[in-house]
Amino acid sequence: MAPEVSSHWEEFYMGSRRFQFLADTLGMPIDQVNFILGQVTALVLAYIFRVYCHPSRVSTTTRHWGSMAAGLGISYFCFGRQVLLAVLLVIGCYVLMLLLPITLVHHVTLAAAITFLSAMHIQRQIYEDGAFVIDVTGPMMIIVQKVTALAYSLHDGMSGLKDEELTPFQRQLVLRKKPSAVEYFGYALNFHSVLAGPFFMFADYQDFIDGTNYRKRAINTSAAMNSLDSNRNKSPRGLKVMEREKDVCRPEDEPNPMRVSLYKAGLAAISAVITVCVLPKFPMSYLTDPGYFRSSYLHKAFYIVAAISCTRHVYYTAWLLGDSICNMSGMGFNGYNKDGSAKWDLVSNVNVVGVETGLSLRDTLEAWNSGTMKWLRFMVYERAGTNKTLFTYMLSSVWHGFYPGYYITFVSGAFFTIAARYVRRCVRWRVINRGPTAKLVYDVVTCISTRLCLVYFTFPFVLLRFWDSIAVYRDMYFIPVIIGIFVIVFLPKILPPLPPSSGTKSAEQIKESTAQVEDTGRNVTNGIETVTAQHTKIQ
Repeated sequence: MAPEVSSHWEEFYMGSRRFQFLADTLGMPIDQVNFILGQVTALVLAYIFRVYCHPSRVSTTTRHWGSMAAGLGISYFCFGRQVLLAVLLVIGCYVLMLLLPITLVHHVTLAAAITFLSAMHIQRQIYEDGAFVIDVTGPMMIIVQKVTALAYSLHDGMSGLKDEELTPFQRQLVLRKKPSAVEYFGYALNFHSVLAGPFFMFADYQDFIDGTNYRKRAINTSAAMNSLDSNRNKSPRGLKVMEREKDVCRPEDEPNPMRVSLYKAGLAAISAVITVCVLPKFPMSYLTDPGYFRSSYLHKAFYIVAAISCTRHVYYTAWLLGDSICNMSGMGFNGYNKDGSAKWDLVSNVNVVGVETGLSLRDTLEAWNSGTMKWLRFMVYERAGTNKTLFTYMLSSVWHGFYPGYYITFVSGAFFTIAARYVRRCVRWRVINRGPTAKLVYDVVTCISTRLCLVYFTFPFVLLRFWDSIAVYRDMYFIPVIIGIFVIVFLPKILPPLPPSSGTKSAEQIKESTAQVEDTGRNVTNGIETVTAQHTKIQ
């Protein structure tokens, strides 16, 4: 999908070469052709899995084995012998789960998985030298999310913690017993998410395999989500309720995901066309070319906006296909809307419309890579007593890799998230008081400025190199950074935020109070994610 691939690094690619003729015809690298073919195969298998391996037809063990076998087959097709590294990671973490005391298993699993993944990132960085090839490190990032989240869910459910010691989100996902080997490996290596996600919790996967996901989500969506207690509730009465819920719905009684799945697959196809036909016209390497720096400021601005905007479609292609596969198999059902239509966003990773048309940086970031945000929230943000943002930032950074461009993006993303929050606090309430026309103008301005801001702090993630990124920033005279500093330091003095009146808060203030907590965790985390998530590793 990326236009620039090192032939030197391609020598290390171990995936199938069976469709090299197709890659040559399309002018695409073989690894990217294999990735698309693997995802399309998974989409077809997802339909077969939902119809012919329905919980009412086959046992949960059969569903686990089928899901895992398909995942391993697709992975071997795409990565060859490299898939053994992913299997080794899963085996190691499973052994840790069996041998370690429950009070240690979560921290040790996290440390071991991240260390293994970091070694793979470093090896890739040494051999890759900035080129892009889809290798097994992408799937391993998803596996790390799964095995570590599972370990923490086990700790929450089996270490003797009381319910009141857990957050509502943690209580939803606790595990009261260790999964079997087939459950563990099926969760880590299932074909639905093995290539590009989305990430989902073990509790959601178990409900899907058991066939109880429809009943839990459909009876009462909000109540079901709040009482979801993974694979076993906390009392004998709860166990009886769970047994009753295991009466699996008949296929004809379940909402049909075909339409929403094909819709997402269609969006992925459109993004793929943009990736193949348009993105090559805007290679990121041009940002390091002397001709770029000699061009006019308007041309440079247009080029970098076009290049990053097209690059986002690479991730849309992968993520929307992943969402489509999950939905086609029946995974992702999240209850019903008020109009009676089924919701299929339980495991969705991206809201394309939200990313492209968000009226604020916060809204845009919330629409991007929500699966990884969910993982970081579960693993770090809700557990760290102090310095929540710092620890969340650290885990996200190491998980994504060690290219200098990533860290420029992390820091810049956090900085602009804070600046955007100051603008919202100091300006938005004044605009709203001036009526709908003023608010419309404000929304248009913030929508455009958000797109420009995203481009400014995300391009180093794609460019990768530190000094090349700094050269582009210097060529822009660091103007966005200067504006951000002005907003943070001086805007509250020029346009003070809305003060409390008579000890009460307006609706806008309540929103901002909530945002203050969420911004440092979810938004900065998401800010890291928006850009960092671009480590689906596609340039």
